[in-house]
Amino acid sequence: MTLFSARHTVAGISLGALAALGLVSVPSTAHAAVEEGQIGGVHSISGWNCDGDATGVDPDTLPWTDNNVPVSKGTSASSTFTGGEGGSAVAAISTNASITSSPLGAGPATITGTATASASALPSGSETDCDVNANASAMAQGGFTLSEPTWVTVSATGQGQRQGRAFGTSLVGISSAELFDSSLENFLFFGGDGLMVSAGNRGSATSSTLLQPGKYAVAFGSFAYAATMDNLPGTLSTAVGGSATYTGNFKIEFAKPGSSSPVSGKGASKVLFGERDCVGGNVAVNLSKKTVKKAKRVAIRVNGAAGPVLGGKKLKGRHPKAKTILVPTSVTGVTKVKVKITLENGRRVQATRSYLPCK
Repeated sequence: MTLFSARHTVAGISLGALAALGLVSVPSTAHAAVEEGQIGGVHSISGWNCDGDATGVDPDTLPWTDNNVPVSKGTSASSTFTGGEGGSAVAAISTNASITSSPLGAGPATITGTATASASALPSGSETDCDVNANASAMAQGGFTLSEPTWVTVSATGQGQRQGRAFGTSLVGISSAELFDSSLENFLFFGGDGLMVSAGNRGSATSSTLLQPGKYAVAFGSFAYAATMDNLPGTLSTAVGGSATYTGNFKIEFAKPGSSSPVSGKGASKVLFGERDCVGGNVAVNLSKKTVKKAKRVAIRVNGAAGPVLGGKKLKGRHPKAKTILVPTSVTGVTKVKVKITLENGRRVQATRSYLPCK
């Protein structure tokens, strides 16, 4: 099955560069080794009424897998078109992408990556009759299998600039393998049955969803399009030619339902948070004998709302000893548990831990 299909259309970035991501297949076993993971670039340079070297090359890619080993790939090309009135035109592209992935499939995992795409189509002088365009796509993609329900969060931060007749963006997404196989354009534009976020000139976006066991595909990339004459919707320009450079920084994070964040706060050493009980919803807050002995008051808040409060004999009893407080929470929402401790010496400290929904 072909990945990184080299299809291109006059529509440039709207269809051609996105379609260049092609199709992806996924492994049939429950083990999460990435199948047919590829990273690299694909581009096209075209001219319709002037002589020059039009290119629509095969994708230039390297394999990657989920072994914590960084992989990067870059490419570049240019072409000069002559024969039209008003001077020649030069089209150029460059791409660069990198990816690192920890083992996927069960338990926590992270994919991080970057992609930069540049495209330009500029006259040698102030004018040209050469109808030239260039588009570039720097991207990574791969397939894998999840063996249990998993929370996935995709994040993108974009940096971009364009001048004249040019356009660009950065995208990251995850969805079922069947959707990738059927219509990648629909996935990238509408999110399909997974999720997708985009980041433009200086944007950032994050989205999360709970994925059920099954076969999935992930992709991220940056795209740039430039032309001497063509205009894309939203990029109307009287300039002759254009240029664009877009960079995206991407993160895809996987976590088990109910997973917790690291404990934060100056009181972190005084509180031991338990894992979330995804059946009953309780979170255990454990206080050591030393903490109980030094504490005057312990107040717990759940998502900002008041929870259990212990002080005096309710906290220490007749003799201070270790204490466990069961804090009720909802299993269907993100939960932040904050423990505020007032010490006997008047000092106040707090510790906070957040938990993902269980379903």
